[in-house]
Amino acid sequence: MEQPPIIRNLYPHLNDEQLAEVEETWDRYLELVKRIFERLEYEGKLDSVFEKFDSPQGSTCFCGKCEK
Repeated sequence: MEQPPIIRNLYPHLNDEQLAEVEETWDRYLELVKRIFERLEYEGKLDSVFEKFDSPQGSTCFCGKCEK
């Protein structure tokens, strides 16, 4: 089984301080995505989000203004 990428392998040119910053930013991003997911789940809107991704048109825009 393939191992997941390590941040150091993705950004080998960064020093330890920069890698720590990337990791902190990544952790904050993932926490935000988790909060969005949980909010959509709580509000019962999760199915409609996945329907957008599964739509035959392939649209992933949620603005409501784009053509379907």
